[in-house]
Amino acid sequence: MNLRFLQAIVAIAEQPSFTAAASALGLSHSAISLQVKTLEEELQLQIVDRTSRPPTLTDTGLALVEHARRMLKIADDIRALTSEDSLVGTVTIGVVPSVLVNLIPPALARLRLTHPKLLVRIRSGLSGELAQAVRSRDIDLAVVSEPRVLPDGLASFPICQEPLNVIVPLSMADAADEDILRAYPFIWFNRRTWAGQQIEQHLLDRKIHVQPVMEIDSIEAVESLVAHGLGISITPTRACAPDNGNHLRRIPFGTPQKHRSLIMMMLEKGPRRRLAETLLRELQQLTGHG
Repeated sequence: MNLRFLQAIVAIAEQPSFTAAASALGLSHSAISLQVKTLEEELQLQIVDRTSRPPTLTDTGLALVEHARRMLKIADDIRALTSEDSLVGTVTIGVVPSVLVNLIPPALARLRLTHPKLLVRIRSGLSGELAQAVRSRDIDLAVVSEPRVLPDGLASFPICQEPLNVIVPLSMADAADEDILRAYPFIWFNRRTWAGQQIEQHLLDRKIHVQPVMEIDSIEAVESLVAHGLGISITPTRACAPDNGNHLRRIPFGTPQKHRSLIMMMLEKGPRRRLAETLLRELQQLTGHG
């Protein structure tokens, strides 16, 4: 099977029409149609339902797409092994939402400057979900919060530490973190996340009982709610994020101050080791830990 034919099937699955799929691959409509027809004849399968308008993939065609994606991924891994100077192929990186806006884009931009043939895909999700995706090889590596126990089969590499703070509105009087946490309505950062679980454990360890009123998935949303006087919370000072000092007061949480660790996670014997090391250096330099 010609890999270009498999690329055509994947493009058809990802694009709204044959014309869009052809454009994405830099081909003409007739060229991509010919590739599909050739593949159908070779496999003796009907991949496209041409009676529908526009033509769509059959159930067999959709099943073929999943196999094609895996084969193309293997081909990319092989190309990466044969390239000494430049990273090539497609890589899928999982990231937690809190690093998606300020940390990951500049790191990837710097990576692409020296490795222009590298195609990067991003999947956003919770740390636990991304760890499972790495283990099942759905993604190549992930940038996540450090777990209390590293899942079996995975290796981790430190990126940086983000200080944890009790955040309060600017109008609130200054006080000890423990007194504030006990006295005011508390907004949880999602406790399904590893960072949220870490914060909850720190509170339990200090025997601090908060008054929960909300639980939110987004650190940015938590900070906005606090800035508008709807409660207090505990959040990390995110790496490379702009200073939000005009809206919030940050009080160090704990003595010594607690922190969240960001790590890169990948398979212990993953095929993308050189890519991981290169991206890790960019992330560490951006966060001042290189």
